[in-house]
This record gives sequence, C-alpha cells and structure tokens, in this order.
Amino acid sequence: MQERVPRNRLNTPKCNAFDLSDEDFINNFRLTKTLAFQLIQRLNPFLEPKTTRKTVLNIEIKVLCALNFAFDYYQKKVGNDFLIRVSQSSVSNCIREVSEAMTHNIF
Repeated sequence: MQERVPRNRLNTPKCNAFDLSDEDFINNFRLTKTLAFQLIQRLNPFLEPKTTRKTVLNIEIKVLCALNFAFDYYQKKVGNDFLIRVSQSSVSNCIREVSEAMTHNIF
C-alpha cells in the first residue's frame, strides 16, 4: 500500500526556477531572472496570502505561473510544468491575482 503524500508537498516545485540557466529561464518565462525577481518583489505586497493554510502558493510560484501562462496559453500545461506543478484551477487563480495586482498597482 502506498504511503499518502501530504498535500503541501504536491505544491512544492521539483526545481527552483532561478536555478535554471539564463537561456532556459528566458525560454520559460520570457524575462531575465533579474527582471522576474524585481517583478516578484514589486508585486509582493499585493499578493500576500489571504489564508494561513499550509497549501497556499507562495508569491514566486504565482508570478512565475502567470508569466509561463502568458507564453503558453494553456492552463493545464502550465500547471503540469515541472517547475510549477499546480492544478488548473490554481493556475487560473494565479493568472487572475497577478493580472489584477499588475493592473491596479503597477500600471
């Protein structure tokens, strides 16, 4: 019988996106690591978690998920990406939250 994996481990990326080579990072997210990090820092105050649940996605994952979607346009594919690994509904929520934060607070 398989041991049950806690949910919060399912949301943990297998690999840190910032560990990718510069070329692979740009191919996945269409920004340099520096620009992506600056965007994450700028959006940080506006994307604070509204819950204390263990499974809440961190801000880095939310922003990278939205950036990846902006390139691929398929929520299922973005969610299944080895760097992100979240459900389609979580991808949808990330896109909405990041888009609203950028629209209302940066532009």
